[in-house]
Amino acid sequence: MSIESEIRNQRSLKGISLRALANTLGISASQLSKIETGKAKLTVTLALKIADILQVPASKFLSTGKPKATGRRTITRKQSGGIQTTPGMHLESLCSDFKEDHNLYWSVTIDATSFDDVGGWRQHPGQEFIFVVSGKLQLLSAFYDPVMLSAGDSILFDSDQPHAYVAVDGPANILMVNTVI
Repeated sequence: MSIESEIRNQRSLKGISLRALANTLGISASQLSKIETGKAKLTVTLALKIADILQVPASKFLSTGKPKATGRRTITRKQSGGIQTTPGMHLESLCSDFKEDHNLYWSVTIDATSFDDVGGWRQHPGQEFIFVVSGKLQLLSAFYDPVMLSAGDSILFDSDQPHAYVAVDGPANILMVNTVI
């Protein structure tokens, strides 16, 4: 079943008409019909709204492949991941046992207090997701103004742009996911 037809299927299971769902979403019935037939793109924001209304996981509408119940899992016990130290950053790899995974998961402590402490710009293929667990982090980018992130904040960006991290007011602890494209 396609992602688009899954929206229609879930809507039908809940007894919600196309027009009623479209009204609740604040879009036209025509636009929703186009999404359900694959003629218009489903955004993540809209998928989250639809999932909330239909009370199903958003992954039903965002997954590009058929789920496979393989039973795989990987665990990293506290402070047992591989350690990588770079200027101003201490990284611990998390759940790295799956060879074909295109994501790298990290627990990171950033203690660099200046651009020079972090060793300058970092740049690598893919995307980077950051979630600040504790402390304050300043993300520097060659393309954007610096952004300040506090505990609970997150950011996702293309990591092929030159970037760097600086801890503000003491070390910052973050969860980082690098997606290699």
